[in-house]
Amino acid sequence: MPKPQLTKAGRLRLIEQLETLRVDGRREALERVKAARKFCDFREDVTYVDAVREQERIETKIIELARTLADAVIVERESDAGQVGFGDTVTLRELPQEETETYQIVGELEADLANGTISATSPLGNGLMGGAVGQTVSIASPGGALMFEIVHIKRL
Repeated sequence: MPKPQLTKAGRLRLIEQLETLRVDGRREALERVKAARKFCDFREDVTYVDAVREQERIETKIIELARTLADAVIVERESDAGQVGFGDTVTLRELPQEETETYQIVGELEADLANGTISATSPLGNGLMGGAVGQTVSIASPGGALMFEIVHIKRL
């Protein structure tokens, strides 16, 4: 299985998330379990069961994040400055429209379209990799090929 790829900023976000879960998440989950334990019959109380499940979910997430951070590879920019590479922010225009969209090319763990990040392994991300300003790229989609012009590349 390939190692997860992260940008430096993505790694820092995961470290912050891990620390928040280790400190605040664990403390809050433990408080919920303690509060539910005071007022329940353990066999029947949904509040207690939910509190324990939430505590287990947090512990599982902590383990997953720690494992991801231990396995992750921080990708350094390798491609030419004039070409789209991992970590770059790319402004593009879907042809024939005039409106532009901007995305940062990141690893799968960091990808979040709502926040303007797309995976380098997604059809769009993969199609943009190695492209240059002014170049038109064709991306296959279920509705047919989409054409995008690369308008600007901001290097990480």
